[in-house]
Amino acid sequence: MTAWVDTLSMIGGKNNRLYGLVPHSPRRRSPGRLILRELERERSRIARELHAGAGQPLAGIKLNLELLGQCFDDMPPRGREALERVQKLADQALEQVRAVSHSLHPPAWQNLTITEAIRSLVESSGLESNMAVLPEIDPLPIEPAHSIKIALYRCAQECISNIIRHSGATRVHISLTARGAMVELRIEDNGHGFANPVRGTGIGLEALHEHSNALEGSCEISSGPAGTTVVVQLPLAED
Repeated sequence: MTAWVDTLSMIGGKNNRLYGLVPHSPRRRSPGRLILRELERERSRIARELHAGAGQPLAGIKLNLELLGQCFDDMPPRGREALERVQKLADQALEQVRAVSHSLHPPAWQNLTITEAIRSLVESSGLESNMAVLPEIDPLPIEPAHSIKIALYRCAQECISNIIRHSGATRVHISLTARGAMVELRIEDNGHGFANPVRGTGIGLEALHEHSNALEGSCEISSGPAGTTVVVQLPLAED
C-alpha cells in the first residue's frame, strides 16, 4: 500500500512539473510545440506507470480479497461485512485508476483525424445522456499538425469534463471549424458559470491558455449566470 501511495505521489508531482514548463517557454513556434510534444509523451509514460504501479497491485488486492472470502465460509457477519466493504473500495479504486490512465493516454484517438477524434470524444463522454448536444464539427481542409491536434483534443476534453462535473447545463454547443489560416474550437453551455474564468479555477483552464499561447494561438473564456463559452483558435497549417 505504501508503494502504491508513493507511486501516485510521484506521478502527480511529475505531471504538475510538466505543466509548469509551458507558461515559462518563449512564445515561438518550435519551443512551444516541442514542450507540448514532450508533455504528451510524458502523459503516455505516466499512464503506463499508473497502470503498472497502481492498477496491477490493485487488481492483485481484489483477487486476494475474493480468495479470502472463499476460504472463510464461517466468518462472523461483522467480518464478512468488513471484507465486502474492502472489496468494494478496491473495485472503486481500480476503476478510477483505469479511468485516469485511459484519459491520459487513450489508445486510439491519435490515429483518427481531429474531426473524428472530437466526435468520438463527444459520443463517449456521456454528454448526450445528460443534456442536449448541438455538434457542428466540420471536416477541415487539411489535417492540423500533431501538436495542434493534441492541444485541440485536450482542450475539448477539459471543457467537456468541466461541463459534466460543474456546469449544471442542459444544453451545449460544440463546433470545430476552419477560420482562414486558423482552426477554431468553440464550446458553449447554458450552465450557471463561474465568477472568474481563469484565476483560481485550477490547472485545467489555465492549461488551455498555456497550450494556446505556446502554439501561437489564442484562448478566450467568458462565463456568467447564462453559461460559459470557450473559444480556442490555433494555426491550421501543418508542421
